[in-house]
Amino acid sequence: MSAALALRPLGQSLGLADVEAASQALADPAWLKERRLAAWAAWPRLAADPSASGTRFLEGLRQAFSFGVAASSPVPEAQALSLDSAWGPLSGLLRYGQGLEPQALLSPALKAQGVRVLTLRQALAEQPELVRRHLFSCTKPDETSLAALHAALLGPGALVHVPRGVKVAAPLRLEGLAGQAFFPHTLVVLEEAAELTVVDSVASQGSEAGLTSAVSELVLGAASRLHYIHHQGLNTKSAFSLRQRTALASSAYLYTLSLVSGGAVSSSHIESSLQQEGGSVDLLGLVLAKGDQQVEIRTLQDHAARNGASDALVKSILRGKARFYFDGVVKIAKAGQGSNAFQSNPNLLLSSDCRAESIPTLEIEADDVACKHAASLGSLDEEQKFYLLSRGISEQDAETAIVEGFAAEVAQRLPAGPLQDSFIEMLAGLARG
Repeated sequence: MSAALALRPLGQSLGLADVEAASQALADPAWLKERRLAAWAAWPRLAADPSASGTRFLEGLRQAFSFGVAASSPVPEAQALSLDSAWGPLSGLLRYGQGLEPQALLSPALKAQGVRVLTLRQALAEQPELVRRHLFSCTKPDETSLAALHAALLGPGALVHVPRGVKVAAPLRLEGLAGQAFFPHTLVVLEEAAELTVVDSVASQGSEAGLTSAVSELVLGAASRLHYIHHQGLNTKSAFSLRQRTALASSAYLYTLSLVSGGAVSSSHIESSLQQEGGSVDLLGLVLAKGDQQVEIRTLQDHAARNGASDALVKSILRGKARFYFDGVVKIAKAGQGSNAFQSNPNLLLSSDCRAESIPTLEIEADDVACKHAASLGSLDEEQKFYLLSRGISEQDAETAIVEGFAAEVAQRLPAGPLQDSFIEMLAGLARG
């Protein structure tokens, strides 16, 4: 992609040459280039329609952020990879980013079982039919203006494929390093009865403002199990957009946690479609915002088949003048008889100037279902605080303990072990501000 794209306002003065350059960078096959061009053709129409943005922050993005492909900060030096980490043993690690040579490491035993962890460019060369079958199968390039921009300028990304019946015990880490313009795409495909845990993170390479527009597509075969954690930890000058969508086959299970701690403006769509009978989803989110950060999370629990279960728990801890908006939709089709769907949005407000807004929505066409939703806004629980003070704990330590406990709940549904312990410790550190 040409360096001339650097520091242009969002979408302004982009040209076909930029799309062509992005296509060359991934060595697009003909079918992918055709999709890029279709997304680029849809971009002007969608960009001109504010209702097609998919985010309440589009105007803020236009006014506040520039992006480019030639990051002015130095490119980080490559670091040696290891499967021994603070998270406990890893099954694999893939590190990639704007202007960086990707690095990958995968357990030889998993390679022998057919597990693949590839950059998107590698996957297009080595697994072309698998990528063609699943890339943009869950999300559509013309859904929103940001989706069209992502599809047209699609950049580095990852394919993770676990064959039928393979159970990966240790977590896999994906690390994306964003420059001024970053359009990563994560594609996870689990075949029947496969199991995997993925920790997918994005962080800034430097201190400059930038835009990251990410997509995660999670395809779960029958009776498969996926734990997928996404952490957005960009610098607080940058803007972030994520569209994450999961398609679940019969009796598949998904635990997903969306953790947002960075970015000046952050918009996440977390959607799960229970397409066949018996699927189950734990959909969790945690927002830790301070200063002038603005965050939105939109969730969709889409029950298209019988006897599905979904439980959404999205929390926020806000300080300063931070703003958080939650839009949660539970949708149950006529075919979704026997479904159970729950939704909760507790918000912990630690200053008088922060704000949270919750908009839950139920769209139910079936009559044999169980659904409920709840939302709450509040400061520190005074009864909990009094209890800790009465045990001789200082006021500051008591308040810290309450905040840490509020954050830790989202990690307690992870399988017990080093990953859960490490995540609870990390969340405690972030929650302390």
